[in-house]
Amino acid sequence: MHRRHLVKGWAALGLAALLAAGPAAAQDKIKIGAAVSLTGNFAREGHLLKNGYAYWEKLVNDTGGIKVGDKKMPVEVIYYDDESKPQTSARLTEKLITEDGVSFILGPYSSGIATATAAISEKYKVITMTPMATADSLYQRGYKYIFCPAPLASTTLDPMLSLLKTVKDPPKTIAIAGPDDLFPNVFAGAALKKAEAEGLKVVYTTKYPKGSADLSSVATAVKESNPDVLILTGYVQDSILLIKTLQTLKVNPKLIGFAFAVGIPDFLNALGPAAEDLFGVQIWDPVLTYKGPVVADSATYVETFKKQFGGETPTYITAAGTAGALVLQLAIEKAGSVDPVKVREAMLKLDTDTFFGPVKFNDAGVDEKASAVVAQVQGGKAVPVFPQAVAAAPVVYPRKPFP
Repeated sequence: MHRRHLVKGWAALGLAALLAAGPAAAQDKIKIGAAVSLTGNFAREGHLLKNGYAYWEKLVNDTGGIKVGDKKMPVEVIYYDDESKPQTSARLTEKLITEDGVSFILGPYSSGIATATAAISEKYKVITMTPMATADSLYQRGYKYIFCPAPLASTTLDPMLSLLKTVKDPPKTIAIAGPDDLFPNVFAGAALKKAEAEGLKVVYTTKYPKGSADLSSVATAVKESNPDVLILTGYVQDSILLIKTLQTLKVNPKLIGFAFAVGIPDFLNALGPAAEDLFGVQIWDPVLTYKGPVVADSATYVETFKKQFGGETPTYITAAGTAGALVLQLAIEKAGSVDPVKVREAMLKLDTDTFFGPVKFNDAGVDEKASAVVAQVQGGKAVPVFPQAVAAAPVVYPRKPFP
């Protein structure tokens, strides 16, 4: 009897030790969740964003992990495919938090999707970095646990519209077109307001159905309104379709600009010579000379990224993903803790440069120092042309007609 009690006692003690070791063991690794679009409308952008996160994960783990207090903790990023659907992303975000036990979230591509997921992370007080969700409305809801290291949509097109005043024989009329979706609508509304403030006459605006397979009616309307400037606020694929349609119908505004980076390989490859002289806004460019911790500068980022991803050149989407994860790392290290309240407090105290640009968040989680640059396709490559401080080539205006 005595021996049976001893065995039971040792077994109980062993079980208690195992249970006690569980949380401690879990604390030896920082688990981070990322529900991103690997299929669906945003699959290409989602893969680019994931690659940015994956680059950072490997970089951090290759150096032993994130320094938390007096020890380094490796990182494990758990990925799910949100299928480019807000409801799916929200469900997966909750699964990451409640079932997978992640401590932080690296956000999805698209402001519309992030609007759904932010409510989940806010509910559980789990910090979400949202580098590719820049619609202003997301940061006007009083959320305390979302942070965006990129310029918001309402300000992203400002540099392009400011550029118009600097060219010889400045344009007088403008048209704005894009799909009816949250992110493009924010861009379009901000561009309309800025254009009117700059004294441009708006001769045509439209919101075409998201996912449209035929944009000939839009191209025809642009041709009839004959604007000097055409601003397109859509995503990569619908913008490619619209440019091809404009080319077919021989519609040639003096300037065509996009609310995304024209250096994306898919865009350049799909359009070929038709991409020449087109403008786009970029929240990051490889020629920028910002310096910071973890990733020394843009040149280092490009070189090391190519090595990791078989020669692939990082885009602004990829760089934004890496920057968002990097900023989360800096906040964790500053806090010396993975406690979300302490990390949030540390995040709000950050005032630093990174390879991506300067970082200083306000209470809404917006990087007040973030800004965009304007690039133009010249010689088949996207080249920064504005502001002058970062220009690598002069602006070509008016653009050459489509070939």
